Amino acid sequence: MRKFNKALHAGKLITALLISLQFLSGCILYPNLEKPALPPSQKEETTPALLITDSITLETPVIQTGKLFTPIGLLQGESLAIHSSPAANAPIIGSIPATSINIKISGEPQIDEKTTWIMADYNQVQGWVDLNNLAIHEGELPEELIALGQLVLDNLQAYDYNLLVDLIHPDHCLRFSPYSYLSENNLIFCPEQLRDLVSSDEKYVWGEYDGTGNLIFMIFPEYHQNFVYDSNYIKPEIIGFNVEVSSGNAINNIAGVYPGGVMIEYYFSGFDPKYGGLDWRSIRLVFIQDNLTWYLVAIIHGEWTI
Repeated sequence: MRKFNKALHAGKLITALLISLQFLSGCILYPNLEKPALPPSQKEETTPALLITDSITLETPVIQTGKLFTPIGLLQGESLAIHSSPAANAPIIGSIPATSINIKISGEPQIDEKTTWIMADYNQVQGWVDLNNLAIHEGELPEELIALGQLVLDNLQAYDYNLLVDLIHPDHCLRFSPYSYLSENNLIFCPEQLRDLVSSDEKYVWGEYDGTGNLIFMIFPEYHQNFVYDSNYIKPEIIGFNVEVSSGNAINNIAGVYPGGVMIEYYFSGFDPKYGGLDWRSIRLVFIQDNLTWYLVAIIHGEWTI
């Protein structure tokens, strides 16, 4: 494991201060948006809570016809049922495996007390499915990798890194990056270190908070809650299969760090309208193949940065 260099460079501090002053003075322009308030994570950082909990998710699914969809929020081995009419007790006329892609939807949604139903077309079977179990996807990947991404997310949601140990590359190990740009100062832990890490009370420097330059200095459970599973990523709004779907000014340098690597990004476009989309969140999982086996090598947190 490599620890972050704790020495702060004066030049970086001055740059961050100048950018922050520009923002606070209203000099930065946002295209087609009124200038929004800073999202919570861009304000002064506070001591995070230790409880690992799900974050707020969108109450009403975004319905975009013309897009392609993939199932979300299903347990391993489950399929999404296709019903003959928009009701849970309606006959099941087909099913959509959890790793399916290129699902098309059409028509107007039908909403009952618990479910938003939408007409879906899969393998020449057309019927009603729960829209809460669909997400827009961009790009394509083999089912093996889609299933692997779902497995990683299930374990991250459960805060169970013990089950991830066998998925981590023994030599490249597992990188944790608090922001989209991968730095040589990111912390990297090998499989044998993860079991002790999840219950350790040792604090590490994981990087610097964007905008302030203050150190991200916390124990691993805190980092997990704030920079790994900080949103309900098993039910994202959009999934990018080796396609970058988030937007921001941070450089995506995954290809340079992991040549031949594959990325899956799980993305929310925002949670509170008053932030104008600046409170978007994502998690990127990076995999590399070695001897025909895919391994997890990086978990990357994404959010709006100054």
